[in-house]
Amino acid sequence: KQWYQRRVAITAGGGSELSSQYLAKLLTYMEDQYTHYIKINESKNIFKAARTPITLFIIIFITHVSHGLLSFLYLGPLAVICNIIFWVSMFTLGAWVVLKWQGQHPEIAKMIDEGAEMIWEQGFSPLYVLVLASGTALAVKQASQQQKRK
Repeated sequence: KQWYQRRVAITAGGGSELSSQYLAKLLTYMEDQYTHYIKINESKNIFKAARTPITLFIIIFITHVSHGLLSFLYLGPLAVICNIIFWVSMFTLGAWVVLKWQGQHPEIAKMIDEGAEMIWEQGFSPLYVLVLASGTALAVKQASQQQKRK
């Protein structure tokens, strides 16, 4: 922003009033372009854009399977809780899709995104790291056993 302070000091052909009007329009245009650039750049991050539906699909899948398993084991109250979570997740996913598609109420869509991100960070991410670490340990163990056989 220092460059425009020097620009104001230079007298233009139309006078200082015309220069200040042009400068105000230029700054507004630059801020709009920067905001647009940030939005476009964030939309390019495919995983960040897909995190909410992936998280909700995982919740839907887990609760659906859990409901079936708990119903099979005659644990009805726990199955009902899984079923409620299933339908809340389905409704949330549907609302998120409609809100993103229409572009209306971006604050609600952002709240859904933040909730899904919290679930991902607090629940699925540590579980993913745990599964990845155990899989890696198993692969190393099998590789070392194959080396010993040779």
